[in-house]
Amino acid sequence: MKKLIIPLAPCVIGITLTAFSFISGTKSSADDIAIVIEKSAFIMPAAHRVYANPEALDGKYHLFKAKITNNSSETLEDVTVKYRIPNYIDWTELTVSGEMFPGQTLVVPCYPKFDTDITEKTTESVEKAEIEISWDDAEEDDIIEEDFTFKLTNRNEYVYTGIKSDEISSWADMYDNDALIACFVTPNDPVVKYYTQNLQEKLLKGEAASVTRKPEDAVRFLGGIYEATRKSHMVYSGTKGIPKSTEDVQSIVQQVRLPREVITGNTGLCIELSVLYASVLSAAGIDPVIYMVPGHAYPGFRMNGQYYAIEATGIGGEGLGNIMSAEDAYKQGQKQLNEFIQKSQAGDPRYTIVDIHNVNAQGVTSMDLKDNDFMRKKVDDIVASWSGSQPNRSNEGHNNIRVPDNRIRTSGNALSFSIPNGWQTMMQPVPQMPILTAQAVAPDQMTTASIYDIPSNTSQEAMNTLTQYFTNFGLSLNYQSNGNSISGVTYSSNGTFNWVGKILKRQGGFRLVAVGAPDYMYNQNSGIINQVYNSIR
Repeated sequence: MKKLIIPLAPCVIGITLTAFSFISGTKSSADDIAIVIEKSAFIMPAAHRVYANPEALDGKYHLFKAKITNNSSETLEDVTVKYRIPNYIDWTELTVSGEMFPGQTLVVPCYPKFDTDITEKTTESVEKAEIEISWDDAEEDDIIEEDFTFKLTNRNEYVYTGIKSDEISSWADMYDNDALIACFVTPNDPVVKYYTQNLQEKLLKGEAASVTRKPEDAVRFLGGIYEATRKSHMVYSGTKGIPKSTEDVQSIVQQVRLPREVITGNTGLCIELSVLYASVLSAAGIDPVIYMVPGHAYPGFRMNGQYYAIEATGIGGEGLGNIMSAEDAYKQGQKQLNEFIQKSQAGDPRYTIVDIHNVNAQGVTSMDLKDNDFMRKKVDDIVASWSGSQPNRSNEGHNNIRVPDNRIRTSGNALSFSIPNGWQTMMQPVPQMPILTAQAVAPDQMTTASIYDIPSNTSQEAMNTLTQYFTNFGLSLNYQSNGNSISGVTYSSNGTFNWVGKILKRQGGFRLVAVGAPDYMYNQNSGIINQVYNSIR
């Protein structure tokens, strides 16, 4: 093995070296190969799925790119590049080039696939990436080895830009990583889902708990989130964090508490409150957005082509003055939104919007988080502080928009759900499984909603019956329930299917309505899944 080093001897004068974020080397032989390696300075665990996905944001995020040029007069066969990150990723082959002709250049990007437990990393560290490049008939001394170090941040660290501070020349440079804030939006976190469920059932009661495609319903829900934070005496912990100018290099890196940590810690910065709102809105099937302006961020949502906002920091904090009502916080948010629109339309690059579900669809998906009994108990304490009172319905009575009734209904006065536009509906789709009454399938053929009518005396007996049917079809089922809400995972030879649903007693047994998608599509499709789930009545 031959280790590439930065050459100092006179015999290698004339070789060009690229410093800082580039490492380069050549092999002086009959089969000369020139290599330039462009590396990333850091990896954020919160965005590990983005780094692993070459399709995410058109492959923008990677660990490194190796540019290999064949400067020899010979054709090289099977040029192979592989890498590893000790303690994280074993040796992994990136590419094999069948033939590499003289003068040809090959660019090989590395999209590292970390294990999901990388999101449990709570400390920052410096790690080493090792690279090996070989080809057919290469002598052992000709095989090229290289390594470089990079920063592996902790899961809470968010870096606003990957551009070096001395190279930042515009606001677009400062917000180069703005889409990655969506990785901190965690609607599928069991703790966030539990919080959202309690918000709907115990604070937003009756019609206010339901979210349709009516903007007034979504505005009420937005106000409900604010009321939940106000009633629990959540504290806005200051304005630090969001960059105020292109010279504000100290704000490039920020520790962002996860939504579950904001909920249970009962405090948050403006960006953390925005991420919390976005998570709860997404869990309720609403399209969340985060507005970023110089020195500040605030949340809202998009519906039917219109945008809405609320000033989440109206809950107040140390030295920040009076606490706003939900109505005043919404008015302030709308006022800021009007200014945002004016500035944005005028081409001011400092006003940036992150459409969470839009960037989810581009491969920017949130991390997986495990359930946590301690945090659930903290949520129970917070729910108790709400005292069961309802928020001020300041928007009730106007903006009434009529929508078609497109619910699946069957006899028995049990659960039904709203079918999104474009979905295909089938009654009794599997004759061999008579308990499967109806099914609706999304246009992508991935997201599916199903109605099961199961003869039984108890919900446990109903789930046992369903499990037995699944077993007969070569499937296995794991689930957990909380009241009439239920979530589970179905395993088959084709893969894993994640789902959520509700179960309710009906005449002659129980009805289960469940909606889900394959595990690799669940986060990406969580918006429509949560929309269907929250329409179950």
